[in-house]
Amino acid sequence: MEFLLAILLPLSIWVFKYFGIPFWVAGIFLIPLIFLKKNPYWGKALALVALVLGGASLLLRTPDFVYFYPVMVNAVLLSVFVSSLYRSQTIVERIARLRDPRFSDQEIPYARKVTLAWSLFFAINGCVAFITVLMEDKFYWAIYNGAISYVLIGLMFAGEFYCRKRYIKSA
Repeated sequence: MEFLLAILLPLSIWVFKYFGIPFWVAGIFLIPLIFLKKNPYWGKALALVALVLGGASLLLRTPDFVYFYPVMVNAVLLSVFVSSLYRSQTIVERIARLRDPRFSDQEIPYARKVTLAWSLFFAINGCVAFITVLMEDKFYWAIYNGAISYVLIGLMFAGEFYCRKRYIKSA
């Protein structure tokens, strides 16, 4: 559901323009995200962000708040990943241990590096998303936040998977 809403939000720009609907109504798309409570790490923070931004766009009848949602998602994820670097287990290590109980102590430095790489990714992705908010033509916002950023996330996952397979083989 979250993924569908994340895709619908940027695509709605064209649909709303076609039907002559003001884009601030897209705040409705953010309201269902308040049900993201199932994820203890970042779901509650994103739910609050979605509620505030969606509600503000609807109440104030301005799309400006809706445009900031991808920026805030990246900020929340960045804070989760960076803060985990200061704990005994990084977020990547926790996820890895859940998926593979054979996760070894030799892989901890690798998980730390991957956490750092994702932190850098979310920082850069959030900055680009912010730049698209500032652009006059929201076509670029819709293209980047509705397509390009998802492709980049997929490439990051694929690159990390490839590197992990090489690292684990050599370890």
